[in-house]
Amino acid sequence: MKHGAKAGGMLSRRSFTIGIAAAAIAGAARALEVDDDNAIRDILRQRVEVQKRTVGMAVCVVTPNRKRIVTWGRERLSDSRPVTSETLFEIGSITKVFTALLLADMARRGEVGLDDPVSRHLPSDFRVPPRDGHEITLADLATHTSGLPRWPLLSGDAPPPQAAIEAMGRLSLEDFKAWLANVHLPQNPPAAGAWWYSNVGYALLGMALTHRSGRSYEALLQARVINPLDLRDTTFNPTTAMSPRVAEGHDPDLKPRPPFEGGIFTAAGALRSTPRDLSRFAAAILPGSGSPIARDEALLLTVRREAKWLGGVQALGWEVLDAPGGAFVNKDGVTFGQTASMVFDPDRRMAVVALSNTHPDLRNATLSGGGVGAADIARHLLRPQIPLG
Repeated sequence: MKHGAKAGGMLSRRSFTIGIAAAAIAGAARALEVDDDNAIRDILRQRVEVQKRTVGMAVCVVTPNRKRIVTWGRERLSDSRPVTSETLFEIGSITKVFTALLLADMARRGEVGLDDPVSRHLPSDFRVPPRDGHEITLADLATHTSGLPRWPLLSGDAPPPQAAIEAMGRLSLEDFKAWLANVHLPQNPPAAGAWWYSNVGYALLGMALTHRSGRSYEALLQARVINPLDLRDTTFNPTTAMSPRVAEGHDPDLKPRPPFEGGIFTAAGALRSTPRDLSRFAAAILPGSGSPIARDEALLLTVRREAKWLGGVQALGWEVLDAPGGAFVNKDGVTFGQTASMVFDPDRRMAVVALSNTHPDLRNATLSGGGVGAADIARHLLRPQIPLG
């Protein structure tokens, strides 16, 4: 999940703006990078070896006819095992896209309605506050327009201390329900209009879908998304056999960080996955893929709500961001020690995934993707006019 200057999967992004001349120069200089594995490898090498912004990275470039994975660096600072297509990374808030796919799948099957009040699908002891006199719906939660805050037990939008966020991963369900019952939502969240990024909202959405289905979130996701796409290494709980391939997280100073534990916020940002699995997932979401989730993915982008802070609009799970070269679909993930970004262009039928086993340095955040992490690389490879951070 994200935290920091953004209210987003977790950083606030304004509209991308660069000068016309700068865009032309950047586009001419970088236009071939996405088709040149050596050029991509050099970007990763620079980030790891020269800038020393991370320990290890992977990039996936996916089109209908080809999946390419480029890696550089190590899985852990303490040993020499290189990052490979089988390295397990924390993907943070990209988990929200998987949760939104579950919502779309259940809506398509008639098990829920997008405009159903969330209270209809929760246990009777949940008390969900109204928003502007109206009940919060499933679509409100999935588009961050419920008014619920980013985290529970905290007020405002200032980034909470890391220790407080980690403590929330251990928050009990009973404490969460008690907090929720006493929340009073503002009529209009400050400076954001109706959009207000909320990990709470996605946690609540996951709880509603699991209660309606009668299955755990993990079992539901496994049956509806992970197994149909044969994502063998996409999981919340790596097995003993997977453990040697799990990437260690690092802070911006490259000090090791413990794994992120989502607790009751699992549906908001606790998935781990590999470049191989994510390239398969990226191929499945491209228009015309014919994949088992194709109809659900198409539904995600049919719902769009204004999101001033994004520099675009919010769909179900995905963000649609304005940028030089044309709007694109985006989702970022940031945990305490890792970053991930997935972007795609439906018209060009092309997707890019970037992964890093280090938390970005938010002291040097850029408009092109929340610090020098993974997002700026993914954006740049999809839209060369967007400069690297």
